[in-house]
Amino acid sequence: MTADEIQGLAIEHGRSKKRNNALVAVLSGAVPGLVVNHYLSASWGHWLAGLLIGLIWGNAFEYVYHRWLLHRPRTSFGKGHLEHHINVGTPEEAEHVSLGRRSYHIALLFASNGVVVLALDLLLHLKITPGIFVGWTVYLIAAEEIHWRIHMTGWLPPGLRFSQAYHMSHHDIPNTRYNVFLPIFDFLLGSATSRAFKTRPS
Repeated sequence: MTADEIQGLAIEHGRSKKRNNALVAVLSGAVPGLVVNHYLSASWGHWLAGLLIGLIWGNAFEYVYHRWLLHRPRTSFGKGHLEHHINVGTPEEAEHVSLGRRSYHIALLFASNGVVVLALDLLLHLKITPGIFVGWTVYLIAAEEIHWRIHMTGWLPPGLRFSQAYHMSHHDIPNTRYNVFLPIFDFLLGSATSRAFKTRPS
């Protein structure tokens, strides 16, 4: 196979993984959120508060997961993520861009976080679980799409164009900049260094 054929297959498979992950995120996050809302009857205020918490939680989870699990050497998480770093700039890159290696990992992510949130919500009667679940869904789908566009040099809206240079600098210096596109927790936890950004040549 030629490099172009390999790249074409990698892009096709990468897009399929991204699509499947988005579908699983909706089925594991937004749909259960709507089902839970049927029983909790959350107000719009609760929905909005939950959505905001879900988006921030998603950003925090991305940071923690990326920094302390994916960059932990000699673990299955670390080995899988190393493939992503190794394949940057290769014809196989698109194969390793998705944030979940398998769609069931996305379902497990939602289930493990969801059990904690739902238990706390039922205990404290907060009625924010539906919004949190939808916030996670939105964040995961957005993060995966933006991550794809960063690596595949796709179009990014004006407010997110900095994210390509920001994220690709993580590939140059892997022990910094763990948030993919919205560096809230990089700034809060001091891993958004002031080193020069590096972008791939056009």
